[in-house]
Amino acid sequence: MRILAEPDISQILRELTQSQCHDFLKALCDSLTSVFNQSTVPEEERLIHQPLRSTILTKEQNLSLFMPVSNTASTGIKIVTASQSHGIIGVINIFSPEGSLQGLLSAAEITAFRTALTIMSLLVRCQSLRKENVIIFGSGRQAEWHARLVLLLFPGQVRSITILNRGRARLVELEKEVLGELRAAHPHVTITTIAKDDADPNVYEEKLRAALQTCDVLFSCTPATQPNFPASYLQPFRQRFISLIGSYKPHMREIDTETLLSGGGKVYVDLKEACLEESGELILAEMTEDQLVEVGELYGELGSERPVDVAEGCNVVFKCVGMGIMDLVIGNKLLDVGRERGIGMTVDGF
Repeated sequence: MRILAEPDISQILRELTQSQCHDFLKALCDSLTSVFNQSTVPEEERLIHQPLRSTILTKEQNLSLFMPVSNTASTGIKIVTASQSHGIIGVINIFSPEGSLQGLLSAAEITAFRTALTIMSLLVRCQSLRKENVIIFGSGRQAEWHARLVLLLFPGQVRSITILNRGRARLVELEKEVLGELRAAHPHVTITTIAKDDADPNVYEEKLRAALQTCDVLFSCTPATQPNFPASYLQPFRQRFISLIGSYKPHMREIDTETLLSGGGKVYVDLKEACLEESGELILAEMTEDQLVEVGELYGELGSERPVDVAEGCNVVFKCVGMGIMDLVIGNKLLDVGRERGIGMTVDGF
């Protein structure tokens, strides 16, 4: 059994080459396609099982979430606990089909990476869309990995990244831990930050509108309860890629309904059922299953090479809430790399 702690996982992921990242991307896309294909198979014959997550809330208000998954070749469970004193801490356990513990991995970095990688799985297919000017809402690990991956996967295409956040303190932390490194590695890319609490609200709105009007790619990674901007800020129209990963409860909204429907009334999702239950944007817009396209179905239809056809006058809108199969697939890939490179700790007897 191999243990990969947070520093081990960070080392592996931050040292990924573009080729290695595409290898992770292929494994992820294959798993998403398999999830869709398995959805029509009788329950007793399915190879992939993703039961609904369960929760425990203790008397001390510590909330633990249990997310099991199996692709028959291996079984996993991610356990995440959110507490007032220690924030969010989680682990991913991966077992052999017979139940032997194969790996124990810290979950935080993996969750951020696999979510951002899922977003990139669609962006790399949108070959007709420009990727020059990128906007990221948020300042946490999700925002960090969206920035890292868009730079890794689209070398020479990205010219600017603008990161917007409500507070300056988190952006200062991001500057210290991440952005300096990215600027050094990508000197041709202009990376700037804008905080809402920095100045007069009117000044922030002017900067926000100016950034949005020229952006080609918009990654939203915030647990917002009100839209981060009005649809009018995206005028005059230009085709954009818009992704949403921050809202995960019905009362949360990162964008307004007009922006959500700017993909010609079509929204790409990782899983229809989960998005219709958890995504506040989709719920408020009263979207139905026939307006949603699961990316697993899309990738199965396109094969490994064909790009997404983006209709004229439409954006590409992608809502992702995450699935256990993502953790399992990426976790197994990381265990393989850890064994190959001697990263992590091996423990016998499990």
